[in-house]
Amino acid sequence: MRRLRFGPAALALCSLWTGCGIPHDVGLAERCADVMQRAFPNATIEIGKTGASATGLTTIIARVEGVRSDIPPEEPQTRDLAVECRFDNNILTGFRWTAGPLR
Repeated sequence: MRRLRFGPAALALCSLWTGCGIPHDVGLAERCADVMQRAFPNATIEIGKTGASATGLTTIIARVEGVRSDIPPEEPQTRDLAVECRFDNNILTGFRWTAGPLR
């Protein structure tokens, strides 16, 4: 199975040109949740725990957890998902899966 990843170039272009259609009038954790949904569009994800914390003067790490509600609990695929987004000066500069989506 293929693993979904955003490369640094794609993130930079996305941030500079259109912002990937992500609203900027919401919190960074909510923006990270939106990126998670867009990174795995075939899944129905119920967002659970969200949070954001500063790691520097201009750097914030947002963490989002979710559960796939489109597969039954006994399915061999993982239902629990989690991502981490890095924002520098409110610009998304990093995205990584910390749980799921295909492992």
